[in-house]
Amino acid sequence: MSPHRPSNQLSRRAFIGGAGAVLLGAASTRFPDWPASVLAAPPAVLRKCVSMGPVNAPEGDDQDLRAQGNLDLLTSTGSRWVKLWVRWDQVQPLPASSVPFDRLGDPIANPGYPFLAALDAQIELARAQSPQIGVALTPWLFPKWANGTSHLVDGIPGDRTFFPEDRAAAGGVPKKLFYRVPAVAELGPEGLWGRWIDFLYRRYAHHGDGVLLEVMNEPNLQWWPQRGEPAAPHAAARMMATAQTIGERNGNRLLLGGPAVWDGPKRGAALSRLWTGYEEFTARLLDELEEIGFRANERFVWTQHNYMDTLFGHGRPGSPPNRAARTRALLVDRWSGLGGAKAPEIWLTEGGADLRERVVGADRELQARLVGENWNRMIDAGGDGAGIGMVTNYLGYSEFHYDTGMREPLEAGGVSRPLERTWRELPARG
Repeated sequence: MSPHRPSNQLSRRAFIGGAGAVLLGAASTRFPDWPASVLAAPPAVLRKCVSMGPVNAPEGDDQDLRAQGNLDLLTSTGSRWVKLWVRWDQVQPLPASSVPFDRLGDPIANPGYPFLAALDAQIELARAQSPQIGVALTPWLFPKWANGTSHLVDGIPGDRTFFPEDRAAAGGVPKKLFYRVPAVAELGPEGLWGRWIDFLYRRYAHHGDGVLLEVMNEPNLQWWPQRGEPAAPHAAARMMATAQTIGERNGNRLLLGGPAVWDGPKRGAALSRLWTGYEEFTARLLDELEEIGFRANERFVWTQHNYMDTLFGHGRPGSPPNRAARTRALLVDRWSGLGGAKAPEIWLTEGGADLRERVVGADRELQARLVGENWNRMIDAGGDGAGIGMVTNYLGYSEFHYDTGMREPLEAGGVSRPLERTWRELPARG
């Protein structure tokens, strides 16, 4: 894409506007020491992953693995996994009644085909490397035609009065319409969302273990409603069950991932209907999964994000254990996916230190140090890193609105930061 990104193009992190200011702030809880049974597990392989951002154009985008030296960044830093995004509203811009799921691969019938072709090419490129690069593929956003908001436009007066209690803090900008979770009936295997996941699963199933289909993203932060109908944990549980059903129908060839929980909030944030803290959400989701009788198979990986642990050094001597370790303690005996119920494995599929954060203060050397220290805690299989199977830095080329990248934004020249050197030097485990 052009190095001058139009300001109206969407990034994953520029999604809540005024409401987002509250999200970066939560009471910190001092957790007890974990029993040996929680920590005593065979050391997992610790995968090094870089997350691209969502693309705004099918060719030449700064977040396209094929463009702007992004592949070189992965290979030169020893990153054997890459996270890619697939926006449902880009690939299927027209309702399924107009372009059925079995026509999405038709370049004539589907106006969203260029985005699908771009994704195909990026996955093939990653898998063609030697050694091969694994792909964590994250479907993102709900088209307005799929979630009952096609009669609205973001930002117009009618939009602002549409469930404002679920979308905005007082005086804030409402969450975008495409974060609204579809009706529960659409979340099953035969519903619109289920058929979307089935399409992706079948399209990339031939890659086997080389692709992790992470079926949701930050449901406790981005989605709305959080506490209405369907409440986010309720919806997420049914979506995870749907994904596993689809996997079983297709021979369990791909790895599945989820729920990609946002690991916030920070200290001091007031309670809000707009988000659910990671610990509460995880506990409620596990309750919902239990209620529907769901038992994850060994092809399902629990995923979480890793921003707060990185920024605030959770797990340092004298500090509470990191939030990944807390989540893992919650999963023991309640989650039977990869690693098993006694030693569940967690993959951290996003993380980083945002230069805009006060604790970082735009200090690029400090950014690199915080990321390196977090890695060192995660690689300690006898401590807070027990059961951690992946650590990810969000972004190669950074973005002005979410400044966690290893290189300056392409619009600002794209030069390497100290973080890229640090990331290259980080040792793997396994």
